[in-house]
Amino acid sequence: MKEVVAILMVCVAVYANSFDNTFHYDDEHSIQKNIHIRDLGNIPRFFFDPSAFSVDHDKAMYRPVLMITYALNYALGEYEVFGYHLVNLGLHALSACLLFYLARLATGRGDLAFSAGLLFALHPICSEPVNYISSRSEGLVGFFYLAGLTLFIRATHADGSAGRWRYMSWAALTAGLLSKSIAITLPAVILIWDFLFISDRQLGRLRARFMRWHLAYWLLAFLYLGTIVHNRYLTKSLAKPVRGLGAQILTQIEALVYYVKLLVWPLGLNVEHQFFAQEQLVLPVGVALFFLVGLGAALLWSYRRRWDLPLFLNLWFLLALLPVIIMPLNVLVNERRIYLPCAAFCIGLALALHSSYLQRKVGRWALGRVLTLLLVIGYGAITVERNTVWQSDFQLWSDAVAKAPKMPRNHLYLGNSHKDAAFASSDKERELQHWELARKSYRQTIELDRTSDLALRALNNLGAVSFVLRDIDTAEKAYRRAIELNPNYADALVNLGTTYHQKARIETDPAKSRLLFAEAAEYYRRALKLLPNHADAWANMGLALFEMGELDKAIKAYKRSYYLNPNNFHLVNNLGNYYATLGQQQIGRGESGEANLLKARQYFQQALRLNSQYSPPQRGLQIVEQFLQK
Repeated sequence: MKEVVAILMVCVAVYANSFDNTFHYDDEHSIQKNIHIRDLGNIPRFFFDPSAFSVDHDKAMYRPVLMITYALNYALGEYEVFGYHLVNLGLHALSACLLFYLARLATGRGDLAFSAGLLFALHPICSEPVNYISSRSEGLVGFFYLAGLTLFIRATHADGSAGRWRYMSWAALTAGLLSKSIAITLPAVILIWDFLFISDRQLGRLRARFMRWHLAYWLLAFLYLGTIVHNRYLTKSLAKPVRGLGAQILTQIEALVYYVKLLVWPLGLNVEHQFFAQEQLVLPVGVALFFLVGLGAALLWSYRRRWDLPLFLNLWFLLALLPVIIMPLNVLVNERRIYLPCAAFCIGLALALHSSYLQRKVGRWALGRVLTLLLVIGYGAITVERNTVWQSDFQLWSDAVAKAPKMPRNHLYLGNSHKDAAFASSDKERELQHWELARKSYRQTIELDRTSDLALRALNNLGAVSFVLRDIDTAEKAYRRAIELNPNYADALVNLGTTYHQKARIETDPAKSRLLFAEAAEYYRRALKLLPNHADAWANMGLALFEMGELDKAIKAYKRSYYLNPNNFHLVNNLGNYYATLGQQQIGRGESGEANLLKARQYFQQALRLNSQYSPPQRGLQIVEQFLQK
């Protein structure tokens, strides 16, 4: 139908400038470095092993349907971002079409439903789930959640085919649960719909319908709960709460009102907002609590006045947020959490815009239509602008620091962006500027929060910057401080190993040098016990063993690192050095050595393709070509 085509075209038009945006944030551990998505044969594993979610087993999550989409993306285009963005946008566009159909079923009005679909398609809150690839879980669960609800309502309108629609609704709930746990609220939302619109508020009729119409939804929800308890995903999540229940409730009371503000006035959007945990009933929490009490009174009034659709939309909104209200998470508020509540909001907004009060004429147009047009244009313009912010890490985190300068995470990731820019720079003066700005950002992170995990990472990265600037003593102090705060911090253990590695290289006494190399290797081993898939630890281990002359052990470590991260140009260059050394040794013994020299050439050329500014593989190629000519 024409409305669906229009919604799809609008989605493509407004997000056309997002397809080249880079990976960000959690994409690194869940996609870019996640070895599990590189083999479609791992798909069965996704359904029973939460650790397959990430290269880091401490970040385990149970989202098998999400992981399947990542694996398919990788199989079709490896790390070409266009394919990942295309899937994210496709999910959002289909969800907007579903919302149109849901609103039409709920209201019987095509014009109102079209407005709801357009508003959801363009609402700036949706820009984060579309642009941020790891936020695909929101797009997936949103699509399946809307499908489950829509199919249930469609089943109640059907006669002989009701069973088919119900079966598809159950399948949608199952897929939603296997995408993200917030789908667990769908059975309650469906029950509320039935109570208000099908059973006509009569509990007797609802009880009579429960076994046939609702029991399967609740059984699926309990089966899912049993699964995540059995595979320990839920128990591990609850074992280490980031804040107490009281602080969580007070914080989320304020967050609820903050989310409403973002939906009503979607300006100043940010990857991490300046929002703080609350442990006491302070004024902002009191104001938010007063607002929520007023909302409760309004809902009760709506119930008594039989304003059932606004009542349902508000209850849906609250239920969709219930899991994140209960479960303490590291980030206090973020925009992607209100993707699904935004759907309920857009139907409610369309109801208001098409109300009889706003049908008064302004010239030839009704006031509601004028306001709808202005909102559509405004939403679209804001979304297009937000897409540009997601183009690179540097733009994303510069924007975040400008809008939320008191949030340590924003400074940490801005520092990482400067670090990456320094590595990529061919201008020495510009490179030094980026290193200094990275240092400044990491120090700001530590200043804002000295004891958190973010401070640990900032200390580690501050040490890394000092190490690159050849200030080895300062680097070692930073690494040791991070390990004092957390002895099991694998990255700091790896980097502390690199300080011994560097000392071993400049040590003139061979015996002392070998002891330092051995000390470096021991730190790498400690890190690998904690994180067996730490690509840098394997790469550094291989280099230490290579420089100790233990070539057989070195190549095993190199190959493991290459499997984990084939885009590490330092490692690829080291592989070239390894095979060049083998070839030269063979020549020294009077053998050919050509096969190993050719392998070395391939790795040096690959390293240059990964980073054309990196000079060691250029020198390696020159040496290899000289030997091949001889």
